[in-house]
Amino acid sequence: MLIATILSAWLQYGADGEPHARAVVSGAACPAARADEKLLAMERRAAGGPGFDDVVCDVAIPKDAKRVAVDARALPAPAHDPRTIVVLGDTGCRISLVLAQGCNDPSAWPLPANARAIAALHPDLVIHVGDYLYRERACPALSACSGSPHGDNAFAWQADWLRPAAPIFANAPMLMLRGNHEECSRNGPGWFRYLDPHASTACKDTTDPYAVDLGTLRIVAFDSAVAEDQGVNDDHGPIYRRQFAQARALAIGASEAWFVTHRPPYTNGDERDAMGDALQPFDAVLSGHIHLFGAVDVDGQPPLVINGEGGTRLDLNYASFLGLAMGKLHAAGTPFGEARFGFGVYRRTNAGWTVSLRDPGGVERAVCVLAKRSVHCERVE
Repeated sequence: MLIATILSAWLQYGADGEPHARAVVSGAACPAARADEKLLAMERRAAGGPGFDDVVCDVAIPKDAKRVAVDARALPAPAHDPRTIVVLGDTGCRISLVLAQGCNDPSAWPLPANARAIAALHPDLVIHVGDYLYRERACPALSACSGSPHGDNAFAWQADWLRPAAPIFANAPMLMLRGNHEECSRNGPGWFRYLDPHASTACKDTTDPYAVDLGTLRIVAFDSAVAEDQGVNDDHGPIYRRQFAQARALAIGASEAWFVTHRPPYTNGDERDAMGDALQPFDAVLSGHIHLFGAVDVDGQPPLVINGEGGTRLDLNYASFLGLAMGKLHAAGTPFGEARFGFGVYRRTNAGWTVSLRDPGGVERAVCVLAKRSVHCERVE
């Protein structure tokens, strides 16, 4: 039996609400994991195949574990009652027919710097709100992405997420959401292989919401990968209505509940048409998809916070966010937004949460107060 070499390893929350250790290895055998003094056999989640010459392994970890490791590689312990949560999203380096982001230029693609700054904070939890793999085309000649792998394969996943995220993996457990770049028609097979929280690796257009209980905070994760940004897809309506009802039921009874997804549910037709009053039990909605930071109160709904500034080329046109007034949903007060790379540090207070916006060097640039179903932000001079 070939000895496995660990290429990547992390702790993430599964759709069962439990922490899981994941490992990407070379070789045929999965390594052993350890939770405190208990040895755990990792099971093969995905074998090697075309484009993927690695093996993915997984095992559930007890929630109360204090020390976790895969082979000799230490992993962070599961979160309990998190006081510091980092949120980021839309992290990959975009290579498309019309745009080649500078994947080899830290100022143009700052995910590695963001990851180091996040790791230095040692947060209790990191939430990624989706969109990991943007290297979908070959890099044009003489571009700053020269030499980059591309496509839904092991090399591109290592380059765009698994390798640069290693400092985060070593310092915090993760909850990872699927983005539209992880649709089945794009990079879905790789997503289900490496990161999807469900047991099955078969690519599906939609997956049901699930809840993770972390002390007094309940996070409900909602898969919005294929929701339509414009208009309404009639085939999606019954699915999303059922799933929004599930999400509402999952939030009932929680001391505090966050609805976490990729596409902002207030700004796309499918979700806005299907959600009804499903978000009423929630205290906040967290998302990505729009490549900037944004925060807004919405009439009759919980506030929306967008952390889409994690590394992908920024959306400099604020109209897609600051013009939020669609159908029966209207921005309440003055929305806050800025298109600068970075991530959000959510710290619990007696009243709620503060959200510190950090640049890739870890420097604070704005502070928001998220409390009592409202959000208010001010820039730091």
